[in-house]
Amino acid sequence: MNNNPLDIKTALVLQGGGALGAYQYGAVKCLYEEFPNFTPCIVTGVSIGAINAALIVGGKLGPVASLEAFWKTVEMPTVPFVPQDWQAKASKMGNPAMYTLNPMAFISPMTAMSTYDLGPMYQLMGNLIDFDKLNNNKDSKLSVEAVNVETGERTIFETRKGYEVKLEHIIASMSIPPNFPAAHIAENYYWDGGLFMNMPLSPAINYLEKVGDNDTQRNLIVINLFRKNSPMPTNFNQITERIQELMFESKINLDWKFFAKMNHYVDLVNAIDAVIPANSPIRKMPGYKDIAKHKKINHHAVLQYEAEGVAGTDDFTPDKMTLRIRTGYRDMEQALQEYKTALESAPN
Repeated sequence: MNNNPLDIKTALVLQGGGALGAYQYGAVKCLYEEFPNFTPCIVTGVSIGAINAALIVGGKLGPVASLEAFWKTVEMPTVPFVPQDWQAKASKMGNPAMYTLNPMAFISPMTAMSTYDLGPMYQLMGNLIDFDKLNNNKDSKLSVEAVNVETGERTIFETRKGYEVKLEHIIASMSIPPNFPAAHIAENYYWDGGLFMNMPLSPAINYLEKVGDNDTQRNLIVINLFRKNSPMPTNFNQITERIQELMFESKINLDWKFFAKMNHYVDLVNAIDAVIPANSPIRKMPGYKDIAKHKKINHHAVLQYEAEGVAGTDDFTPDKMTLRIRTGYRDMEQALQEYKTALESAPN
């Protein structure tokens, strides 16, 4: 394994999960404090993960300060003498920094297209993101996902030559129905990308395989927000919450055995490539050409937030925010220690 930091490329993958996204902020904060010059080659996100991703790549204040500004702004104030469980549900009536109740939901509930209006979110993100910086960031690529309402197809909005990611693309990725209205972009309407796939993994791996050469070390960091494990539900509300968790938690088990198998295939192709003639018909075989495109993923880390369930996605109270940030920071510390141990034990 090449230990030269100049030959390391890292992809950061951020799952959706509403207010649970503060966990991602805590993890990223730790990452940058441990490695001040950390620069992910790509950041992919869905829903709140797309918001965090955009702040990392194009935040006006820099990655950590922009995330901090966002999460401090959307935090709901504590109301004295009000029970905690009531305060946790206060955002059902709106979060002034993100969304307000849509009057049409009360005036004409049968014709209203959403429960809330996202005007405050557009303003907040517009204030925090430098879109020129985001679209012209030569070191970090941004990729966010939404789903086309009419076709049901996943749509990836990403920074690339000749294309600009705009505010409406980022908001589209978090427009979960029926809470939020569909984002109207060009001739299409888009909802939250988590409805299709709440884990934007493939754009991260595909891009990792395109950068660097065979000596490049490629790392993958995935931050999940929806817990996989939960006690058996005992009432209707818990059943509903568990259904939502199962719908939105990552269906992809990132097993190191999978990456090890792919790495073996890469080694095999490289060995074949070194001995067969340049005009060998093997080189023209579709299977050979497909495998030859793949590159090794040297290390991956999966952070999983397990402290709360789906009920926490709209809980913006200070205590819960602090819990998530601290837990994310702690989990990233542990992951980085494991990574350093792996580096120290690897052959040069």
